[in-house]
Parts: sequence; structure tokens; C-alpha cells
Amino acid sequence: MAFYSVSVLLFLAAVLSSCYAHKLGMDFHHRFSDKVREWTDSHGLPPAWNPEEAPHGSVEYYRALLKHDLHRHRGRSLASGELYAFARGNKTYEYLGNLHYAYVDLGSPSQIFLVALDTGSPLFWVPCNCKQCAPTSDSSYGNVTFRNYNLSASTTSKTISCSSSQCFTDSSTECSSKTADCTYTIEYGSGNYSSSSSGIIVQDYLYLTKEGTTSNVVYIPILFGCGEVQTGDLLNGGPPNGLMGLSSSNISVPSMIAYNKAISITNSFSMCFGKDGYGRLNFGDVGSKDQNETSLNSNPSAHYNISLTEVVVGTTTNKLSFNAIVDSGTSYSGFTDSIYLKLATSFSAQVSEQRINISGIPFEYCFETSADQANTKIPSVSFATQGGSTFRALYPTVPIYDENTNRQFAYCLGIIQYDINIIGENFLVGQRIVFDIEKQVLGWKPYNCYS
Repeated sequence: MAFYSVSVLLFLAAVLSSCYAHKLGMDFHHRFSDKVREWTDSHGLPPAWNPEEAPHGSVEYYRALLKHDLHRHRGRSLASGELYAFARGNKTYEYLGNLHYAYVDLGSPSQIFLVALDTGSPLFWVPCNCKQCAPTSDSSYGNVTFRNYNLSASTTSKTISCSSSQCFTDSSTECSSKTADCTYTIEYGSGNYSSSSSGIIVQDYLYLTKEGTTSNVVYIPILFGCGEVQTGDLLNGGPPNGLMGLSSSNISVPSMIAYNKAISITNSFSMCFGKDGYGRLNFGDVGSKDQNETSLNSNPSAHYNISLTEVVVGTTTNKLSFNAIVDSGTSYSGFTDSIYLKLATSFSAQVSEQRINISGIPFEYCFETSADQANTKIPSVSFATQGGSTFRALYPTVPIYDENTNRQFAYCLGIIQYDINIIGENFLVGQRIVFDIEKQVLGWKPYNCYS
């Protein structure tokens, strides 16, 4: 949920020396990939968990994805080392709200949650002490029943008082008594498309394990929100079981893991995006020496914001200076009017196939698929970043299929007009993206996510 507002004071846990030694890993899948469709079928999940039961690549498929993106953004401007994963394994899935999800264990004894992984949010929260939360069971969940976090059931849980040095919200400055709870409110979106979570800040153990083993479990204390009241899409259609913030904020999960003595890792993580929706998420990964890099721009929202100086489409170079957010939770890349027009017209001018209009499709620049698809020449799309490195979109187009015959009949340039500039998931496919919070660097490299 890319645009949020959260009342946060400058907070930094006692920063422990974090020599690079380990990384934490997991797999993720696009929620509309074939692998996830197979998983939902095997777990009894209904078609509601897929995009309107739309065939992959159909008009309805892309319309369903766009619906979430517009909602999401309305109103908002390998090194060597041991690999760790969440204790339940390294699989993650992308479901409701177009976010990636992973199973995590909290507390003693452990309680299991399926939480959304959000690079655009700072705070980790789960439903707890519920006054207004999403239902734990619903027809849209199929045979899956979620749970709410139970403070009293965990022997290691601890509420944080507003007078504590661990209270990072505004409640620390509005503390009515030393024993009053540290409270939080985090908002997503705006206006008719807003949602929020509010509650108290608690501390408990998050469980991790070495990838490939089941015996070497590591548990670290982290701060997270006990979400008592959820509103908007968080009650219907959004993450029903919690959300894990992966932004560059000091209170995000990557930062809290890096600050802890239990595991010595760099405050950095990577996401690798496979063409079929399969992927990996590695905490502590700083990438490799041969990766491309650019500096992250400082911004109060803790988004992963970079500066671009050129848009290169095929043989055409457009000198354009602008900033863009790199956001894995957005399906389609999008640009403001002038940049969108330059990119799209440069692309269209170098395509030999007939341009066509497709009713209901969210893309404007679409072209008939030639009879000999092997000879279709698609112009490359790349961006020059601040510092000189080139970021190339390996798969700038999306195929469009006939819903009846399942035959591809067109392809479209996969960009949308937004009121901000976003490099979305479709431009990240085929690459490992490194979010190095410690060095304030974004890295990328073409990568085989299966290796």
C-alpha cells in the first residue's frame, strides 16, 4: 500500500554492529500466476482469489490488475553468506490487494499469520484485540481460516508504554501516564479509497530459520502493531491477516532485523521476479559486484525513489529528468503525461505491426500480433539513472489473448498514465532488485530466480 501516513517520531533502536554475514530468504509468487492458481485450487480457495476468474492475458485479466493499481496509488505522490527464511519455509504468495504474502510465526508458542509484504509501508501489524477487523473466516477464503494475534496466549509478548524509549509514535509526546499504551495509526490511500489500521505497539518474537533446515530456528524480538481497528479495504478485499512493512523506515522489518544481535546482516534485501510470477525475497542481500546501481533519493515517506535522466526506446533517446518510485506492489509501470507520451510515441513509431484499439483494456498502445510471431521486433525500453547505470525493462509489453481460443492476438506497451512516476512489477520481471537501505542504493541485475 504505497501511500501512507503514520505519526512517527525520529526513532532508531540501539544500532548494533551489523557486519555482513547472513541473509534471510524466501520465495514469492505473483498472486495471478499459474503456480498460485494451482495452490489456491489445492487449498480449496475460490475463484474470488483470482482476477475475476479471468484467463491469463485476457482483457478482463489486465482490467482486474489495473483496478487495484489505480486504487493503490490514488492520492499519493549476492554476496556470500548463510541464507535464512521464515520458520514456516520460504514460499510466499501474492493474493488480495495485489501484494505478496508470506507465512510468519509470532510469539511463544508461535501463532501463524499470512501477512502481506509491502515495500511501500513502514510498519508491521497483525489483527489483535479486535474491535473492528476483517473476519477470520469468510466464503471468499475458501477452506482457509485466519487467526488474530492473542497477546495473553504468548509468554513472550510485551505491550509497550507511551513512556518507553521503544515507543516511536506521537503517543510518546502525548503520554497521559507512564503506564498508558504506545498507540499507532497508519493510513493507506486517501478520500474514498482510504483504509487504515490502528491499535497499540507490542513486542514479541519473530521466528526465522536457516534455509534448507528445520532445526536451526532463530527468534528475534521485534516491535509491531496490534491492530485493533481496521477500516476500508482492510475489512474487505485487502490483507485480512496483517501487513509487513518493507520500506526504508527505521521501524520496517528489514531495519529491525538488521538492528538485532541474533543475526548479523546488512540492512538490505532483494526481490527477484520470475517471468511466470515465481520469485524470491532475501533479507540481508546486498547483491553482487557486477550489478547496476543508483542512489536512492531521501524522502519522508521512505519510498524507494530514484532519479532518471533519459528514456531510451529502441533507437530513440529522450532527454528527460524525473524521479520515479520503484514499487513491486504495482502491476503496471506508470508515468505522468509528458513522460508517458514521449515513451509511448517513441515505441509506436518503431513498431511495424498495425496499432489497434481494444475495448476495455487498460493499455492505450496495442498492436496486432503478426502471423509470424518469431519475427516480431519489439523496441527495447530502458532508462538512464543518476550516476550513469542503465535500467532496462526486459519485458516492456504484455500479451493479449482471446478468451475463447486462448490465442494471442495482440500485444501492448505495458504502461499507464499516472499522476506520479512508478516503475512497477512488469518492468522488474527477469531481474533481481536490491533495496540497500544501509547504503541508500538501489541495485539490479538480470537474474534467474530459480538458480
